[in-house]
Amino acid sequence: MGPTTQNITITTFIVRFWREWTGAEARWRGRIEHVQSGQRQDFLYLDDMLGFLQQMGVTFAQPTDGDRQSG
Repeated sequence: MGPTTQNITITTFIVRFWREWTGAEARWRGRIEHVQSGQRQDFLYLDDMLGFLQQMGVTFAQPTDGDRQSG
């Protein structure tokens, strides 16, 4: 038997964060861009960033007890 080959798809994202000042308060904003398609989304909340990743086909595994490090 020869070596097995896998179809590997590489998907690249650029995530930027910056701090905005509104009066005396500061808040963090972000932008995520899918490099291959050029699609991007601004966000205030990480859930919105994660939603964009899911729209682009990224799936998230749930951590198991063995994945967690005890500290």
